Amino acid sequence: MNATTNHNVIERDAAASVIGNPGPAAMNTLSPSKHRLVTWLRSSVEMTAEQWERINGDFAFRKELHDSCLELLHNAHEKGDRSALEALHEALAFIYELDFGTTGFERVDCEMQPVLRDIAATLETGVLKHEMKAISEETLTSYPTRGSEFVGWLKRLISTHRCSMHPFYQSFLAQTARAVHLKFFLAQETNLDPRFDDILALIQLGQQGNAKMEIANNYYDEMGNGQHAQVHSHLFKRTLDEMNIDERFVRESMILDGRITGNISACLALHRRHYYKAIGYFGVTEYLAPRRSKQFVAAWKRNNLSEAGIVYHDMHIEIDARHARGWFDNVIAPLIDKDPRLGREIALGAVIRLNSSAKYLDALLATMPAVQAIEPAAPVA
Repeated sequence: MNATTNHNVIERDAAASVIGNPGPAAMNTLSPSKHRLVTWLRSSVEMTAEQWERINGDFAFRKELHDSCLELLHNAHEKGDRSALEALHEALAFIYELDFGTTGFERVDCEMQPVLRDIAATLETGVLKHEMKAISEETLTSYPTRGSEFVGWLKRLISTHRCSMHPFYQSFLAQTARAVHLKFFLAQETNLDPRFDDILALIQLGQQGNAKMEIANNYYDEMGNGQHAQVHSHLFKRTLDEMNIDERFVRESMILDGRITGNISACLALHRRHYYKAIGYFGVTEYLAPRRSKQFVAAWKRNNLSEAGIVYHDMHIEIDARHARGWFDNVIAPLIDKDPRLGREIALGAVIRLNSSAKYLDALLATMPAVQAIEPAAPVA
């Protein structure tokens, strides 16, 4: 499809939507999709403002995009077509990179949002519906309606989920993982950690009082409490640098479930209608982070890797324990006290996080035996 002239043509031949080899089979890593929708998205950033204006007004073309998205969702979720699932999440990841990035001067006059939101909204709706199919209604409606009791109920829900004490962290990372495995794992974590400060900035929108202060304090910690050298995204980048992880390594190492968790995180953070799901989702993230960071630090030290590279994870053992308490007591509990109906949305977000994280960790654990081929960073004597 030519993005500048023949933009009305999207082939809806199922065979055309399937890429051949998704990457090294044993590794289950991702290769660029050849699906028509993804190909068009990649080329669309080269279009001029005038071309975007024409496409925004071409509702026949926008319907073709919509139909292509629906076909992709059907093939991915109903037919179990892995290549369609990869293309679906590559398309979303591409759009989220734009959403979380800055605009180059050459695109300041390009109104891309009508078409990009058409695509993202259709795919996001399908992805979240698919996630929700695995969640029983009883889980979402059996919660207490007082804030403090809801917090206790939610913590029990998290602690009893298999994700909470997943063997990837409890056994593999803590006892077995070598430097090469840590390197591969860190590449997957780039789907969330580098943009978590931006996610917190988004979640503050519309909040007031103690809840806003709680999220703001969390954000200020992410920003190093005003010290550039202590900004968390900077410290995470230092960890990547210590392991010689660059953008190419991340791109070539990414597994599908890593991309899926990153996309769900972005979706919930970006859209106001999913705000309460995001509160539950990122509440789980904060609650589980201390114990997970502790296991990562143990693996790092066992492999005699550099002290400089472990600062990020080491500090999150204590910081995120404090953030989790504040998030539950000062953000979640007041929301329930104000409107108990919000409990369903908060619980839904929490369970989506638990389920998607469990699938991601399952996939990581299954992939690790094949990771030996990656050249590890040299241990520090």
